[in-house]
Amino acid sequence: MLYIANWTLVTVLLGLWSLAAWAFHGVVVWAVTKAPLLTGPAADLSSVPVPAWLMQFLPVEAIQALIVGLTETWTMLAGLFQAAPSVASGVTVVTWTVWGLGSAVLVALGVGVHICVSLWGRRSMGAAKLSG
Repeated sequence: MLYIANWTLVTVLLGLWSLAAWAFHGVVVWAVTKAPLLTGPAADLSSVPVPAWLMQFLPVEAIQALIVGLTETWTMLAGLFQAAPSVASGVTVVTWTVWGLGSAVLVALGVGVHICVSLWGRRSMGAAKLSG
């Protein structure tokens, strides 16, 4: 019975691990392939209206400095976004390598628990023979 519980748990964990790896891979590849689309006219943040409530807490110079800083940061990130699709194939390799290592660890843990249950069963049988 413990063998079945052990391998059922390993199978469920392996399924969840696979689902998590697949979802992570899908989201990251989607994000890096869509990233270049984010560098269009949105890079000009000077036309973004400043909320009125923010004007109450910060001086105008601080808000202008914040807008300039955000515009410069966005311009720097735009270059990274343009290079992002080339990263997608590397993400695939890394994701599935990590998945394979994690799967090997889960299977090794399952084998380890299987061996422990087997040894525990033998010890219990030996103790029963001695007392019987």
